[in-house]
Amino acid sequence: METTFTKLIVTTLFMTALVATAAAYEVGDVVDDFTLTDLNGDAVSLSDQAGKIIVLNFFTTWCLGCNEEAVHLQTDIWEGYAGQNVTVIAIDIQEQLSLVQGWALAMGITYPIWMAPDWDLFQIFPDALALPYNAILDPNLEIRYAAIGFDLQAITSMIDILLEEEVTPVVQSTFGGVKALYR
Repeated sequence: METTFTKLIVTTLFMTALVATAAAYEVGDVVDDFTLTDLNGDAVSLSDQAGKIIVLNFFTTWCLGCNEEAVHLQTDIWEGYAGQNVTVIAIDIQEQLSLVQGWALAMGITYPIWMAPDWDLFQIFPDALALPYNAILDPNLEIRYAAIGFDLQAITSMIDILLEEEVTPVVQSTFGGVKALYR
């Protein structure tokens, strides 16, 4: 008789095999716009988040690691960086809307959750072979970090680096104005 844990491992390995294709993106690439639906059923697009640092999290409710990291995404990232031009977008892969709505409510999740109808979007990210999976996009939607699993220190370090990189746009375009930026 198979245990629930054994079924979970077999399912995870099966799903990993399904998505184990060549990624379309690499770290350093700009992500093309895509549109999904949120938990309210409204259409949402990545381009609407341009200008922010985005922690893009791919998950499913049945993924034990995803459930553990959801708490950290809520408290350490979503709440911890509130008001600092940082957002979390969690993308649930191929689950029913009502299931994910109930999961978010039970987990106390308030960051945006978008619904992906299949694994197509997930599989084009670098090294996207298993869940949980996180990518960090800079304000220009360039992938600056991508990893399987959840490494809070690595994620917060990258966010802090990106926050430090944000510069005030040059108002004056004369050579003197540009030169002043590098003093």
